[in-house]
Amino acid sequence: MPIENKKDLSPQDVLTMEEYSKTQPQPPQRKRTLSPIDTSSSALPDPSTSFPNKRSGSGHTPSPTKKPLVFKQPTKHEFTWSELSRLVASKDLKPMGRSEAVQTAYQRAIKRRTKKYGSPDEYIRQRILHWPPAEKNDSEEYPPSDGNESSGSCSSISPPSSPTGPVDPLEVTLKKNEFPYSVKKGIEHWLIWSRHPLTDEVWIRRYLEERLPGRDYLFFINPPELRSVPSIFHVQVFTKGEGEVLDEEDMENKKEEQEAATAAKAEGETIRH
Repeated sequence: MPIENKKDLSPQDVLTMEEYSKTQPQPPQRKRTLSPIDTSSSALPDPSTSFPNKRSGSGHTPSPTKKPLVFKQPTKHEFTWSELSRLVASKDLKPMGRSEAVQTAYQRAIKRRTKKYGSPDEYIRQRILHWPPAEKNDSEEYPPSDGNESSGSCSSISPPSSPTGPVDPLEVTLKKNEFPYSVKKGIEHWLIWSRHPLTDEVWIRRYLEERLPGRDYLFFINPPELRSVPSIFHVQVFTKGEGEVLDEEDMENKKEEQEAATAAKAEGETIRH
């Protein structure tokens, strides 16, 4: 007979939930056999393992010895001299970049040069700088900057002895950037390429003053995360003005002219005496 009023229940008539559940038929239990967990190092996943992309259905593990090329984001802005000066002084280098058209041309050139020379760095080394092909230890990334990107302080290796005279172009050379950053008309983008990291800001300034007579200039070194040519040391240089930019051949001719003038002066003084 059903109970309609809870007040008619005595304590003996009330079942707890646990007791009630025991009175109900239980579904059969399926026995599962668990495999022992292998905790050995060989059974653990490799942290560097790349898992397949669900969309593409394929995975790729990048080579641990090669880093992907770094490209700055293109910009629609043309930087003025005052803007460049402020960014270099504050070491806020990320906003600088190439125009979209120049960036596209640059990336296409990278692909062509990589296919033919193995890397864009090797193309620059052989075709632009006329250096011999890189040895194994030359292809590694040059030491990172110490944070003073505008000064060029990034290693203990010393630069060539005199920046005011001709410098061996196989050691240090000044070249116009093939794919310059987006800057206002009248501003030029050059690069100092060096076989070894340049450590002395004073040396770099004297080097530029000799080769950019009568011109204004700014220089800085991109930090590692912004370098698209990581294995060859280079200094970014912006310059403007009416003066001519002198290369190493010009510097050699200038030195010969100075030596000839000095010799002529000395000869004239000898004749007078």
